[in-house]
Amino acid sequence: MGEVSSHKGVSSQYLAQYLGEPNLEVESVLPIGTGQMAESYRVKFSPLGHGQLPASVVVKVPSQSESSRAASRITRCYELETGFYTHVQSLVAVDAPKCLHVWFDAPSDDFVLVLEDIIGSQQGDQLSGASVVQAQTSIDQLVKLHAPLWNSSKLNSLAWMPRHSMESSQGTRDLLRSVFPGFAARFADLVEAEVLQLGEKLVSNIDGYDRAFPDNETIVHRDFRLDNLLFTESNDEVSVKVVDWQTVGISAGANDLSYFIGASFAPEQRGVVEAELVRRYHEGLRSYDIELPWTQMWDQYRLFATSGYIMAIVASMLVKQTDRGDAMFAAMANRHGQQMIDLETLSLFR
Repeated sequence: MGEVSSHKGVSSQYLAQYLGEPNLEVESVLPIGTGQMAESYRVKFSPLGHGQLPASVVVKVPSQSESSRAASRITRCYELETGFYTHVQSLVAVDAPKCLHVWFDAPSDDFVLVLEDIIGSQQGDQLSGASVVQAQTSIDQLVKLHAPLWNSSKLNSLAWMPRHSMESSQGTRDLLRSVFPGFAARFADLVEAEVLQLGEKLVSNIDGYDRAFPDNETIVHRDFRLDNLLFTESNDEVSVKVVDWQTVGISAGANDLSYFIGASFAPEQRGVVEAELVRRYHEGLRSYDIELPWTQMWDQYRLFATSGYIMAIVASMLVKQTDRGDAMFAAMANRHGQQMIDLETLSLFR
């Protein structure tokens, strides 16, 4: 699971000061999660000293990996996640953990995030995939994330957030071109040949992907997948909390939708369930009085199959390499690549 961080954010002194309980004492610190850009810990408090605070919290601090720290500076992921909890969480309806404390220092790219501990939850498993019920519950959360600020003028007040445009995405296009050869070499035995050939076409036509973006926009997670969802089952009902907001930005909502569906199912199962799941999202938007013709909805879903393949390529080459990470990125590439092939996504590029 990894070593316990020596970061000040998990210390009794720091947490006592910033959580407002002077007698607070940390009893244990245990690494949790599978994140590759930051470290997360379940911090349990001494029973006598935590006062009105819960018995445990989750503390998130920077990665101990230098490569991940370097990647965080490129992607601004620490700034984005702390910014979400500071400025955005109150504007959307998505179920994310309650934030008890947030601190970010731009010059050092250092941060501390203290979050509600979702007791009894189970992290989704990217490799094994989603059940239909998990997928339905997750898509309902996407509606709650996207609908409140859909094409809202409030988006203009969030100037610190990445916002898709041809100009802003230039860096991603350049990065994709530079890392794809290394990705193709490293994953030659893990990613299907047809998918790697598709990757070559994707990279050579990447400008056409960005030109095809629709004009509707909202708050998007941009890494909405099972590993970033905490599921709780109670009385035959499934609820979910959405975590890991390090990639939050402003773009088209279907970006998250296609990314999630494509990553959550093996291709043969996805083909059975995807139309129903896209319709569920479409109907959810309509319940917020957001009118988007079905043909546009479906074409946006088809277009953004691309987003998952791009994430698999870029992220796998930026973060620290692990066996599980490679297996996850290979699964993403294979699933999203096949999704693009099945949906004829390249035909939508402009």
